[in-house]
Amino acid sequence: MKKIVTGILAHVDAGKTTLSESLLYAAGAIRKVGRVDTGDAFLDYNRRERDRGITIYAKFARFPLKESEIILADTPGHVDFSGEMERTLNICDQAILIISATDGIQSHTRTVWRLLRKHRIPTFIFVNKTDLPCPSRAEILKALKAGLSAEAADFSERDTDAFYEEIATGSEELLDLYMNSGTIPDAKITEAVSECRIFPVMFGSALKQEGIPEFLEVLEKYSVEPKTLPEFGAVCVKIDKDKGGNRLTHLKVTGGTLKVKDLINDEKINEIRLYSGERYESVKEVTATEICAVTGLKNTGQGDVYGCETRVPESVIEPVLVYSVEFPKGCDKQVMYRNLCELMEEEPGLRVEYNEETKDIFVHLMGEVQTEILAGEIEERFGVKVSFGTGKILYKETIEDTVEGVGHFEPLRHYAEVHLKMEPLERGKGLLFESEVSVNDLSLNWQRLVLTHLSERVHRGVLTGSPITDMKITLVAGRAHLKHTEGGDFRQATYRAVRQGLMQASSVLLEPFYFYELRVPESAVGRAMTDIDRMCGTAVVSNVENGIAEITGRAPVSTLNGYASEVAAYTKGVGALSVSLSGYDKCHNTEEVLERIGYDAASDLRNTADSVFCSRGAGVTVPWDEVFEYMHLPLTFGVNNADDDGEEMLLTAPKERTEAFLSVEEVDSIIDRAGNSNRKEDKRVRRKQESKPVVYRGYTAKEKYLLIDGYNLVHAWEELNDLASRDINAAAGKLMDLVSDYSGMTGLNTILVFDAYKLKDHPTEELIYHNIRVVYTKTAETADRYIERYAHENGKKYDIVVVTSDGAEQIIIRGGGCTLQSCREFVKDFMMRKKNLPDIKLPEGVRIDRS
Repeated sequence: MKKIVTGILAHVDAGKTTLSESLLYAAGAIRKVGRVDTGDAFLDYNRRERDRGITIYAKFARFPLKESEIILADTPGHVDFSGEMERTLNICDQAILIISATDGIQSHTRTVWRLLRKHRIPTFIFVNKTDLPCPSRAEILKALKAGLSAEAADFSERDTDAFYEEIATGSEELLDLYMNSGTIPDAKITEAVSECRIFPVMFGSALKQEGIPEFLEVLEKYSVEPKTLPEFGAVCVKIDKDKGGNRLTHLKVTGGTLKVKDLINDEKINEIRLYSGERYESVKEVTATEICAVTGLKNTGQGDVYGCETRVPESVIEPVLVYSVEFPKGCDKQVMYRNLCELMEEEPGLRVEYNEETKDIFVHLMGEVQTEILAGEIEERFGVKVSFGTGKILYKETIEDTVEGVGHFEPLRHYAEVHLKMEPLERGKGLLFESEVSVNDLSLNWQRLVLTHLSERVHRGVLTGSPITDMKITLVAGRAHLKHTEGGDFRQATYRAVRQGLMQASSVLLEPFYFYELRVPESAVGRAMTDIDRMCGTAVVSNVENGIAEITGRAPVSTLNGYASEVAAYTKGVGALSVSLSGYDKCHNTEEVLERIGYDAASDLRNTADSVFCSRGAGVTVPWDEVFEYMHLPLTFGVNNADDDGEEMLLTAPKERTEAFLSVEEVDSIIDRAGNSNRKEDKRVRRKQESKPVVYRGYTAKEKYLLIDGYNLVHAWEELNDLASRDINAAAGKLMDLVSDYSGMTGLNTILVFDAYKLKDHPTEELIYHNIRVVYTKTAETADRYIERYAHENGKKYDIVVVTSDGAEQIIIRGGGCTLQSCREFVKDFMMRKKNLPDIKLPEGVRIDRS
């Protein structure tokens, strides 16, 4: 039987839970139809869901049809839980969209429709509540074509000329088939539905079971099983816990098979469960297209992909309000912060912030209903009764001109310089990171590291300290030092380059907006339009029917919040307001917000725009607006910003230096002399630099080295061990590439040691391979002996980590004061780091072997 994951979506009160119950009952999956008002719905089994009568968490149910099995993915309909709905959509093969015949298309319906079209998900439309007074089918279908898609087609009367005429409009091929034969084969209709060229529409009443058998017939006839991957692949749907406290990782298998005892990221699966509602069946194996929950995995997260799956789920909807969490007196806030982070793992839409200075905790949420649900969850899980402050708007920032940000980090024994081109993007595009640097100018490993540092943190704007968005940031130049650059140096240079670019640019404050639909009596239209104008929104009277006017438009979340109760008051309960998130746009009261927040970018030392240069053997902070005078690389494009008169300034080569800031080539001589300098000279340098705001004396930590027993690691790495059984030299070459990547990701000085002790008259051979040293031992000397000797001779000078699983060698190395890492731990760390690396745009002609 083909298995198809089918999402079921609707706005609040459209009858989604009722339709789910009816489908399950009609298919024989449940014995009686549950109801929301009686609290016995099959899928709303969570206590908070039953108390409120709404769906909060995504859940799954199963029901069989004649030749297929439908895995029903139930999603929340309330706007406060839109994020949960969107995350579930990412794993759906098709969807059922419910429209209330009495309410028609709502603003949240349009949001859902846009997401369905963005993900190109085949969609079946069920018009519910046709047993109540409502427009005719023809009028409803006309509204669907106008409000959603012209390709919405009535499937309630198939095999008629009118039906085929409507289907024929889906494409020229369908039109030709109809014109030539007067009919269209079901296979072609199914193909059009699966390609989102036709959207079947059915009518009925879920409460009275009207139209349900007919809808199930259409659902099975025109559903297509999704394509699957040839080998094992999976995506993590969500994380939660069962009643016994066991951690459950819910997976959609997208290719191959998954069995009990299989490993995912070196963690063993103990049990595989197939859930339907709150009941489950344990199985030994699942195949592609299945949704399952597994136990035994501790390091998984929603949206993670495994095996040969590479499509990382995207999220558009995110929280727009921030609330302070108020705890009872005597509560340990640090413990509660860890508890909230545990909840955040299960609820990716929740964002938790901890202010280390004030010790306050803040959460990012969608609205008031979500705060009430979260408060109940915290009390039930951790026994603490919390409350929340008033919700505040979550602002964002972007730029409106193109600049080149420069970051330089060069305290003693460290070095990195990064140049970033920062360009504005269209609203809603988010952040895009790329590289245009040639591998001849900066190693690919360093480029990857810069892009990782760009994507690993939330970069703060300079107006309010809010996250930045809608920006393309391109690495256009960079420099490393062969001996002294570590991974952390590029982190510092990258962060400072972003911030320095923001300080130059013309920044724009953004705030969240709602799409809204407002229904008021025709006599109240003037009042409503005046209110919307006062709230800095846009308004269009889209329809007037039976004395009720429908007004649609956009307005800031900050001004529209709370307006629903005002509408109910001045329309005496007749009017109604529905909203859905529209995204971010330019703030309507920027100056007022800036004054209220009072953010000072220059005083934010955690997000500094200043750079650090080396002067007379010590690191000295240079203000962001003076960095162009001392940077070591020229700007990659001439115009960088405008002067006070609005004229563009041409920034060319660095100006003549007035301080003793050193180039890369001068660093080595400084270090060589530093150990021999006498104390009087040291004091003189310190006295001369007392006027500088910040002086870095470099880190006291020892330089880090990574020594790897090559063949030991080859045989411990499953992929390489298989290759070694066929060609040991190929496995060694592959390991050199992987270790080179790891060195670039970590910034460690890496020495990879291979045995050559069996070769006759072979001297110790050393070579530089990209960014690592490769050693082939001399005759009669094993790799572990070489590592032991190196560790003994250099253990006090360097901070050495040795990668080996040789038991005897581990004892000797431990006795020499070095740090040990097993081969298995190394492979696990490598895979986790590799997973977090972003894709980058390479220069023309350059390719990466993804294998």
